[in-house]
Amino acid sequence: MNPGLERWTALSGLLLLLASAQFFCCLGGAAPALPASLLLGAGVTWLIFRAFAPVTLWAVPLAITFTDLAAILIAELGLRPSFALWFCPLLAGGTSLATLVLLRRNQAKCTLCHRHLSRQAVVFRCPRCQNEVCDETCWSFEHRRCQLCLEQRVPVLPISDTWWQKVTGPRMMHGRCQLCLAAPETADLRACPRCRRAQCRSCWDFNNGECARCGETLPELPASLTIAMAKVASAYTTGSTPSRI
Repeated sequence: MNPGLERWTALSGLLLLLASAQFFCCLGGAAPALPASLLLGAGVTWLIFRAFAPVTLWAVPLAITFTDLAAILIAELGLRPSFALWFCPLLAGGTSLATLVLLRRNQAKCTLCHRHLSRQAVVFRCPRCQNEVCDETCWSFEHRRCQLCLEQRVPVLPISDTWWQKVTGPRMMHGRCQLCLAAPETADLRACPRCRRAQCRSCWDFNNGECARCGETLPELPASLTIAMAKVASAYTTGSTPSRI
């Protein structure tokens, strides 16, 4: 079945449930109908938010208001008219709006684009800035970092010479970086532990500690980078992206 059709069917069912419940409450008069509109507005909004988030702020309250209004119209036609019942749609819509505002305040957002994220949204934690970003526009799968860190060239590898000496050995004083062609006079060249090709520290960092020629990864990478690389690789292998990294 088409996922979009399933969503609309489920949404229609919830609104029909709202209208039916409001109508039966109206049979008892305004006393049960008014409190019921408050409970139904909040309850149906919560169900819609859980099932269909993210949702537009005004769409749900408007849908609930008009659905409740339809139930009141049917009740007014079949029962003795009561002026108090006309407040039910306003109460249901107002309660729905208040509930939705509270729910959205506690909903996760993408740090960069500030888009509200559903529970099923794919979220990545950038190993460089530690921000959680969405996969749609703010995460670079190719570079395994957020778009902001990609643009700003934010480093992730340690800057300590001791760490570089430990994982790559001494600085190379001959050759050129195989990526940017920088000379040892202008860049700190380090040899790949496997193929011994030279890369400058900047290119090692940009490639997340991977050799551009043989794909060898430097040992003792930062834990945040190792976790991100492993889970992105797992997503490519299995064909399903993890919901949160």
